[in-house]
Amino acid sequence: MNTLSQPSPNTISDKPKTVCFHDGECPLCNIEIKAMQKMDKDKAIHWVDISKDKQALDAAGISYQQAMDNIHVLDDQQEMITGVKGFLVLWQHLPYYRRIVPVIQKVPFILRIMEVFYRLFARYRLKVTGRTPQKGKSI
Repeated sequence: MNTLSQPSPNTISDKPKTVCFHDGECPLCNIEIKAMQKMDKDKAIHWVDISKDKQALDAAGISYQQAMDNIHVLDDQQEMITGVKGFLVLWQHLPYYRRIVPVIQKVPFILRIMEVFYRLFARYRLKVTGRTPQKGKSI
C-alpha cells in the first residue's frame, strides 16, 4: 500500500482526504475533472495535476507513465485505486454521482462495460486530443 502525506486540511477534521491524480494537460480529462471540482463543495478531494506535481507522484509511488496510463485515486484509507473503481471512490464524495455508485457496484456488467470504455479512452486519449506520448516526461 502506497501512502501520500496529505495536505493541511481546510477543515477542522483530521481525516485524510481522497487524492485524485489526473492529467491536467488532457482537454477531455479537464472537462470532467473541472466539473467534479465544482461539485466538491466540501473539499473532500485533493486534486493533483500530474503534469505539474512530480513530488506528489513520487510520494505516492506512482511513475509518470503509470499515472498517464490510468487514473489513480488514493482513498481516505490510503489505498490506491485505479481506473473506473477510482472514479467510483471520487463519485462517492460528490452530489448526484454518489447516487449512481451503488448501482454500478451492484450490477456487475455495468462496471465491466465502463472499464472497457475507460481502457479504450485511456489508451487513445492522447491521439484523440492531438498530443504525442511523452514517455518518462520530467516535470
